[in-house]
Amino acid sequence: MTVCFKRSLLALAVCSQFNVLADEAMNEDIEKITVTANRLGKANTEQALSIGSVSSEVIEKDNAQHLSESLQTISGVLINQLSGGQGHNAAIRMPINYGGYTLYLQDNIPLQSAAFYNHNALWWASSNSSLSRLEVMKGAGTSLYGSGAVAATVNVISAPVSANKNELSATIGEHNYQRYNGSYTHLMGEDNGVRISAGYLNNDGWRDNSHLEKFEFNTLHELHIDAQQSIKTSFIASTLDQQMQSSLNDEQFADDPTQSGLPEEVEILDPRRKTDYMRLSSEYQYQGDDVFASVIPYARFRDNNYVATWQPNMPQVESSVTTFGLLALSNFVHTNDFETTVGVDFEYSEGDAYSYQPTTRITTGWGAATYPEGHVFYDDKTSFTGISPYIQHIGYLTDALSYSLGLRYDNNRYEFDNNLPVYDDDGFGNRSIASRSDSYQHLSPKVSVNYLLDKQMSVYARFANAIRIPTASELYHLKTKETSAQLGSLDEETSDTYEVGYKANLDKFSVELAYYFMDVDDAIVTAYDDFGASYRVNAASVNHQGFELGVDYRINPIWSLALAYSQSNHEFDHYIQDQGRVDYRTKQSSEVDLSGNSLPMAPDYVANVRLNYKSKAISGLHIIAEMQSIGDYWMDSENTREYSGYTIGNLKANYAINDVFEVHARISNITDKQYALQAEIRYGKTQIQPGMPRTVYVGLKYRF
Repeated sequence: MTVCFKRSLLALAVCSQFNVLADEAMNEDIEKITVTANRLGKANTEQALSIGSVSSEVIEKDNAQHLSESLQTISGVLINQLSGGQGHNAAIRMPINYGGYTLYLQDNIPLQSAAFYNHNALWWASSNSSLSRLEVMKGAGTSLYGSGAVAATVNVISAPVSANKNELSATIGEHNYQRYNGSYTHLMGEDNGVRISAGYLNNDGWRDNSHLEKFEFNTLHELHIDAQQSIKTSFIASTLDQQMQSSLNDEQFADDPTQSGLPEEVEILDPRRKTDYMRLSSEYQYQGDDVFASVIPYARFRDNNYVATWQPNMPQVESSVTTFGLLALSNFVHTNDFETTVGVDFEYSEGDAYSYQPTTRITTGWGAATYPEGHVFYDDKTSFTGISPYIQHIGYLTDALSYSLGLRYDNNRYEFDNNLPVYDDDGFGNRSIASRSDSYQHLSPKVSVNYLLDKQMSVYARFANAIRIPTASELYHLKTKETSAQLGSLDEETSDTYEVGYKANLDKFSVELAYYFMDVDDAIVTAYDDFGASYRVNAASVNHQGFELGVDYRINPIWSLALAYSQSNHEFDHYIQDQGRVDYRTKQSSEVDLSGNSLPMAPDYVANVRLNYKSKAISGLHIIAEMQSIGDYWMDSENTREYSGYTIGNLKANYAINDVFEVHARISNITDKQYALQAEIRYGKTQIQPGMPRTVYVGLKYRF
């Protein structure tokens, strides 16, 4: 009997026990409301999809330096906070990856354009006192969401002005960690108010060359015109300045995981990443008896300038993206509570990209070369236009059995304008192509059924088709003349998700169990040229499957337990690596058939367990003991080396002195375990992101 099968049996046994507990539970029910699926608040048992949430209480008790620390309490969600900084990647129904399979929102509005996707999107989300909760819709989204909503949709939700959150907080910790947050609400009447929030973070970091400084500001104005109409206007802005490190090899990790991993001559230059972000949006809402309408125009700007320390020559990259968009939908309730939502998303984005060699670099090993200072790798502008109408209908076959049908049409177009002359090879494996245009159209169907076992328990089944369009960088920053066949032939990835699930929200516990199977066709994978440089190509079909179990159990008024567990398998259904490529040295084929192999950096399981203690003896004391664990995974696509995963523990304590003051403390990695947050083999070399050592933080909150 395999380990995976044993764990599946364990999960079924646990669920059987939950059904027994449900029968014994009190009659008082708990309803969980989410908004991400349709922008309307609905009980999760009425929605035929898997959606997890993090409450405002959990966020407040975590006092986290990064949103990832709270998001990991949702089953199947792993967000890696890289090197203790603000960078991150994700593993939600996917291996740990940097691709655009996760859509990030703040207050239902995308944080970035899918055409210029960056895996560090949570840089630009507010993480100060204005937060209300976090939601993660797992799997392909509803018809409201287009490219990128393949593995998950993460929504950072702000508290309404009516919450009247007035708060100042300060947290300090080791390595000169300092975080200050503040929020002030001013009500100008019962129907008119504004909240201003800000946050400042300064951290020298536990690794060399890892200092960061971040400032964020946001304001929210709400005006209720009358009983049916309201306008909500939001402005968010942030700036981040962060030193950069590189991954470590095995010897460096064993010798000193705190080192930067950078060559001495590069570290002296103090490579940094700087990014500025602004977004202005205004939402008009109309809520009638049978009609709901929402119109959200928005404007967004971000720049991102950094040294690509993960590339052998460490080039400087400078980019900016300006976006104007509109999200509009109407929801109509018909006879017998049938409802239909129709809407359209519009986006126009313009991105500038520039990359050059800041210093002369001499690389060694495979593809060794001398990169002269000032060499320009690319200099271009890309315009992106996306228009996506959609429709979603919910109907009822019986009082308990409902169905949902959805359809979304995505029409996306790129206009590429190159400022460099056209050439096949710049001497370092890079091509410069002529200005051109490319377009992508796709129709995504969604269908689901939901059955209410009673008011607070349901089962569901769903199918959803989704896409990920190639980014501007993948399309136009090509490598070597051997990739000329790829010009204009890089297609969008398409995925089909099949999912069944069970939910229950009762007085003492809630449970959510989901099993999914997702296949991805025309998967965009990384290939390498003779210089060791990477480029992107449609070359694989991939299967992802697994189950997710989330449990919250209130043992008694003092003790409660929260479990987030997922187990998954990710493999290449069909993948010929370097198909058609011939090694220039041996003149032999470089093809490798990896069909059936596991994808790299795909943990066997991800688990988070929290034991909560609310003291009766000491009123206001709340202690959280947490365990975070991930299973083993292969470090490369060839499955030649395996990483054993890790398990660490964290301890958190909050003490409310009174209604005004609260003190808190937390210890991360309480056993001071040396571990790899992630480990992979790239360019034939081991690349390790070390995990944070034991670190202590203390803080104070003042509410007024």
